[in-house]
Amino acid sequence: MKINGELRKLLIRTLLFVGLFILVSGIIGPYVISTKLLYGFNFFIYGNLGKLVIFSVIVFLLLTRDRLHTLKVQKVSLYNYLFILFGFLLLPLFFYLSKLLLLEKSFTTNTLLSLSTHVVLILIPLFLLCGVFGISFLTQFYKDFKRELLICLGISVVLFFSIFQVWKLWPFLSVFVLQAEYLLFSHIYPNVYILPPYGLFVHSFIVQIAEACSGLESIFLFTVLYILVSVIDWKKLHIKKVILFFPLLLIGLVLVNILRVFLLIMVGVLINPQIMSELFHTYLGLVLFIIYFFLFLKYGYPHLFKLRQN
Repeated sequence: MKINGELRKLLIRTLLFVGLFILVSGIIGPYVISTKLLYGFNFFIYGNLGKLVIFSVIVFLLLTRDRLHTLKVQKVSLYNYLFILFGFLLLPLFFYLSKLLLLEKSFTTNTLLSLSTHVVLILIPLFLLCGVFGISFLTQFYKDFKRELLICLGISVVLFFSIFQVWKLWPFLSVFVLQAEYLLFSHIYPNVYILPPYGLFVHSFIVQIAEACSGLESIFLFTVLYILVSVIDWKKLHIKKVILFFPLLLIGLVLVNILRVFLLIMVGVLINPQIMSELFHTYLGLVLFIIYFFLFLKYGYPHLFKLRQN
């Protein structure tokens, strides 16, 4: 895929949207997780939805990599800045409505307020999307890539429901990560202990190596993407290499997750436990996952072809 001027602009806009999306998620996520909004008012659904949005972006880029260069990106105008501004202005409105919502007993106690809070939360990324790309571009984009968008939607729906089943496996990976972190920190601090089932005591600091630290989600999403790219180019790929290379990639992904958890615990020990706690529930893991996947596409994937692709 040749990267011309228009495609470069599109990739820059895409990275900008992903960055803004992650920023907003990092602002809202820790707050929602620390309150009863998460399960008492059904906000737990947005954790997986947000990650699936970014996952869908990657899938879409893979499906349309030979056609994206035909797109014409709009010039930045005042409307772009206004949409982005409105998106961020909705943040304080969301926090205001959510605090009112926390005074209610359940979602159905005040259905109008509950729905309004959800709608405001959904509008925030939509405004950012319109601000980054522009409405006319998005309209033309939908017309040109309707089929690919529907494929991404279908894959996302399947993953949304299947990921709840995959999450049941997190205790196995968490135990492995816990043991790995114990070995690493035992070489740095003298007072390091495992507090069953998933606790780790490091230098007067206790952390739980639970779902978010297991790395299971990254492994699941990477597996789906790996299968997808293999299906797209299966005629050009050396199947034995595809099969043999996969376990090595998973090992690398597990090591990246162990490094992520190690760095976050170090932040909690040396700087501030609250910062560490918030970072655990942001998109840091997904950011590293995106970097890992694109490094694989650039440096690993070409070696899987029957004839080396340049």
